[in-house]
Amino acid sequence: MRRSILPGTEIAGDAASPGDRAGSDVTRDLPVPTARKEVLASWQRAIDTGADAGKHAPRHLPSGEVHERRHGNALGDSADRMQRVFAETGDDPELLMGVFDADGVLLWRGGTSRWLRVADHLELVEGSRWDEESTATTAVGLVMSDHRSIRVVGQEHFNHALHALYCAAAPIHDPRTGDLTGIVSLAGPVDGLQPSSTAFAASMAALGEHEIAGAHARSLAELRKHAGARLTGIRGPALLVDRDGWVADSHGCTAPAAVAAPMEDTHQFVPGIGTCVAQPVGCGWLLRRVGPANPVVAELDLRGEPTLTVAGDGDDWQTVLTRRHAQILLLLSEASESGLTSARLSRLIFGDSGHVVTVRAEMSRLRRAVGALLTSRPYRLAPGVTLHVSENGSPAESGEAWLTTPGGVPERPDTAHAGKHRRLA
Repeated sequence: MRRSILPGTEIAGDAASPGDRAGSDVTRDLPVPTARKEVLASWQRAIDTGADAGKHAPRHLPSGEVHERRHGNALGDSADRMQRVFAETGDDPELLMGVFDADGVLLWRGGTSRWLRVADHLELVEGSRWDEESTATTAVGLVMSDHRSIRVVGQEHFNHALHALYCAAAPIHDPRTGDLTGIVSLAGPVDGLQPSSTAFAASMAALGEHEIAGAHARSLAELRKHAGARLTGIRGPALLVDRDGWVADSHGCTAPAAVAAPMEDTHQFVPGIGTCVAQPVGCGWLLRRVGPANPVVAELDLRGEPTLTVAGDGDDWQTVLTRRHAQILLLLSEASESGLTSARLSRLIFGDSGHVVTVRAEMSRLRRAVGALLTSRPYRLAPGVTLHVSENGSPAESGEAWLTTPGGVPERPDTAHAGKHRRLA
């Protein structure tokens, strides 16, 4: 069985492997040297899924997917800045930094050549997955679960191969949406534990969030510089937004912070402005009003296949929703103006906060289906939107039953009936 892999380090003690305790009641007496509830809960989940503490084998993604994840992550070039700061300010030669995405996939790393070799031996390389399913109890996995800074030391790790290490990790949130976009982790030898490692990780995470906000502001300023003049010739309200719907400039209206991501020549309703049509301009979109700015009334019909009908913006339309999207709309309607965070939606739908990535993906698809009826930070119905629910009288088919439906495997994103609009005559 593999023990320490670090030159000159020894394991002070050894936690018994769950596999070595055959027949014992590990659910009552977990073989982990800690009383920390979050670590114990992670160990229990690992045991429940049949994880082998003597087998360390992170899953690896192909290089093409790693490149796509880097390109699509909100951190982007901010990770380079984090790596430079780590290299310039870190005075501990036995410290490794990794930047992971919200799924626990390592996208960037930095450290001395010796520690990069150690990382290679542990398969801590770009494209490796460090979620609980892949590597059981680690600081990265706990941040994914709890969304807060944490440190895991030595034998608190479930896998024996990691017992010679300590690891501190902190979440990186997208300051625009509040969603988890990454995790920064610092690792070193357990006998060289740095008391300030968790604070250092949290500081690096704060730097990442600051860089995301700065890059976003620069991008909107660049869009205003090159396309802002297009607003001046438009009569009536109009918006200049980036590809994701963030507002760079406006004319003749009080602009929201963001709208649903536009699509070319597609009508979408913007609360307070009216029905708008999108035209590409530079690296963004020009949204100009083409319909009246009346209050919007939406009806969610649960008497059969979930159907959403929207009226009041001068261009009525109807779309069929997935059951999951109908459930989310009901939850947002119940939450009223206070809205729901992705973590809260995860708890309401799945029973815990461990599915925020799935929730964000579902919300992205739902917003593409219903446009600016929804807004974010937190997720909620947009101002001026009223949602009515039509349902059968039986309890099994009531809105309350939809709200309490146990979470399961989400519907496939390419479900045939999801998000197809039909104009009403």
